[in-house]
Amino acid sequence: MSFKFSTDQNVQYIPQILNPNKNSDYLRIKELLVDDFVLVSDPIESQVADLIKSENPSRTIPNQELMSLVQDFFEKTDKDKYGNWVFFPWKNTLVHILSEEEFIKIRTLRNNFKITPAEQKTLGKKIVGVVGLSVGQSIALAMTLERGYGEIRLADFDTLELSNLNRLKAGVTSLGLEKVILAAREIAEIDPYLNVKVYREGITAENVDEFILEGGKMDLLIDECDSLDIKVLLREKAKEHKLAVMMDTSDKGMLDVERFDLEPERELFHGLLQGVETDSLKNLSSTEKVSIVLKITGLETLSPRMKVSLLEIGQTITSWPQLASGVFLGGASVAHAARKFLLGDDIKSGRYYVDFDNLFKLSDSEEINIDSPVIPSLSEFQFILPSNVLQSAYQISRSELEILVDKANWAPSGGNIQPWIWVFDKKGVLHLFHDKIRSHSMLDYKGTGSLIAFGAALENLRLHSGKMGIEIEIIYQIKEFDSDCIASIRFLTKQPKPLKIKFSELADGIDLRCTNRKNKKRYLLSQDEINLLLEVSHENNVSLEWTEKEDDLEELAKIVGGMDRLRFFHDQGLVDFVNEVRWTEKEAIDKKDGIDIATLELSGTEKAAMGLLRDPRTIKFFRKYLMGYGLTKISKDTITSASGIFLLKTNDYSPISILNAGIVLQRLWIKANMLGLSVQPVSAMLFIFHRILNERETGFTEIEENEILNLKNSFTNIFNKGNEQKEIFMFRINKAGDPTVKSYRRDLSDTLIII
Repeated sequence: MSFKFSTDQNVQYIPQILNPNKNSDYLRIKELLVDDFVLVSDPIESQVADLIKSENPSRTIPNQELMSLVQDFFEKTDKDKYGNWVFFPWKNTLVHILSEEEFIKIRTLRNNFKITPAEQKTLGKKIVGVVGLSVGQSIALAMTLERGYGEIRLADFDTLELSNLNRLKAGVTSLGLEKVILAAREIAEIDPYLNVKVYREGITAENVDEFILEGGKMDLLIDECDSLDIKVLLREKAKEHKLAVMMDTSDKGMLDVERFDLEPERELFHGLLQGVETDSLKNLSSTEKVSIVLKITGLETLSPRMKVSLLEIGQTITSWPQLASGVFLGGASVAHAARKFLLGDDIKSGRYYVDFDNLFKLSDSEEINIDSPVIPSLSEFQFILPSNVLQSAYQISRSELEILVDKANWAPSGGNIQPWIWVFDKKGVLHLFHDKIRSHSMLDYKGTGSLIAFGAALENLRLHSGKMGIEIEIIYQIKEFDSDCIASIRFLTKQPKPLKIKFSELADGIDLRCTNRKNKKRYLLSQDEINLLLEVSHENNVSLEWTEKEDDLEELAKIVGGMDRLRFFHDQGLVDFVNEVRWTEKEAIDKKDGIDIATLELSGTEKAAMGLLRDPRTIKFFRKYLMGYGLTKISKDTITSASGIFLLKTNDYSPISILNAGIVLQRLWIKANMLGLSVQPVSAMLFIFHRILNERETGFTEIEENEILNLKNSFTNIFNKGNEQKEIFMFRINKAGDPTVKSYRRDLSDTLIII
């Protein structure tokens, strides 16, 4: 919020230029000269000395001689009536200066011949407009110092705050002053002969045409405002009036040029704002602006520290940062480009950079590779068939086999990696193998994440076999965590009707089951719904615990958020995250695995924040400086809006127990979806807990490990009190309607080998 102090003195910005050869002006000068409260500055002699030196460029005039020439000059000329006197009411100061023509000549003398006198005259006829006086102040100042215009129109509604003093040329004596007045005064004190118009209310739909046209159409519009809807309005008007627009972003020296004067049909912001409704841009918070700003700037164009900052908006900072060095660089860049443009040079539309970090080969942090794993083709998959399985009694047909494997493949898996390969041998036995290259990740500790997926896939296969009337026998092959062969499935008999197997009714929900990450209003589960979920949760060594207490959910949100942050800090964890997300619809369709970003049900701002994490330098910066608490926000709504958080536990930490947990998970998930409830896993932290508790080398720093252990203790205070059971999988349940999209599955031909 800005606070305005509107007094007559605070809005004064126009200097009074007094000609001593006019009687009324001369009387006013005399009046001011005898006023005890008016400060008088009469440096006219030094200015005349500059004038004399300018007329004798071929020689250096000694000081004594120069003083004599000045004295001779004023013996022939009335000193008090020479030039003009300028009164600055906001400073209560009267200054004696040269007349306009001589003043301009001397003030721009050191411009020659980077700017020729003829060019200076051309610039003196130009009108420029600057909207937004935080960054815009430095642009206006640089253009003023070069005298790069004859008239400048300034627009801003905001006042100077203490937090502005990191980049605005001002002092504490100006706090509370309108930025537009501050800039206008600064210009007047540099060159009182320049014409300055101010728009204290900023730019609105009502005054934008006046801003551009009144007193003559401006020649160049410079946009440095924060309001996205006004940015769009300015460009729409620029198109209408065929007006060029320039904008500096104060990050990596990025300068935008949009030549609507030559290309009135050109798309706004180089077409980067396509698909965004203008009406949606009004009254956005700083956090909500992030996604739009990223569309305009482009994710890849931002510096790592700006990406870090955008993730922290609404958490530890209130708005995006701007440094004086970047702002002043922007002032110089725009002033240079504007001068060239106003003098007729061919400044083309486009985006230009002056990135000092790149020029100096600087790096904000150590880079890490985000190379995607190379997945061998199915024909290259190496496996050894188990020898302890008898031939199937029922010879299943190929079509039946493909139906069953397809149903099994719709099981959930961490990151939707689908870590399975199915091998159908000559004895008519189907074997489930672990594709370890595909499943390699920091979260798949000892392959436990994959084992949960295998249990779910086997349960799908069991349920649908029963529905098809096919009796099967599942033989667990896995003995150790690193085993390749997980299970074998024998086909025993085929009946014309569905078999009466345990939880057979869940077969109809296999196709319904999906992850739903929508965060709707919290729905309270009924006791009947809880009982129906409990009915399908029984399996050897597996138990289910849950909480629906608001205090527990608030605490769990902090724990899950904190662990999400620390997961990104882990080198492999970050690589896994970047590789598992499918960032575009095309990528999701082409690969048919991973997490389609559309399934994350993110708002524009959240999606933008997620995109920022693709640059590993952002996370490395957080890790180096123990920051990144803005990352914890990603999970907060997920937990606090849940009907309840459910935790699957096992009596021991063995491959078979974890497979059984996957079986129970699939039943619970299907049942919940059949009841109209949504399910979303929130289990990543559990795999990290197990790694920290069981390994010496974890990939985390000592500080991070201690933080994880503290979060684990907080978690234990909610779940697992007083028992030694192992937490295996956690998920949230709520009622959120249908998901926007469902995850894809790999083609059957990519997962099934028939010998």
